Amino acid sequence: MIRHILLFSFRDDAVPDARQAMLDEFAAFPAHFPQMRDWQMGANASERDQTFSHAMTVRFDSAAELDRYLHSEKHELFVERRFKPLIARRAIATFEAGD
Repeated sequence: MIRHILLFSFRDDAVPDARQAMLDEFAAFPAHFPQMRDWQMGANASERDQTFSHAMTVRFDSAAELDRYLHSEKHELFVERRFKPLIARRAIATFEAGD
């Protein structure tokens, strides 16, 4: 099993409506990618570190499934047209997780 984690923060000049529209579109991804399992996203509630404002985590059964998702046209267009223009910083981690 593969766990994929994304941490991100919006640009200061990203207006609230654009932020919410991007989050809503992102939240619909599992409906388009049935290989996404245990998908969750939310605002960072940590009292210890506010480096990133939001986090997303998802599980895939295999690295091949993750790769198909990452290289899909829908994902690539979302990243280029919706995500990158609004995001100030991001961090991504992927690791093999136990059952």
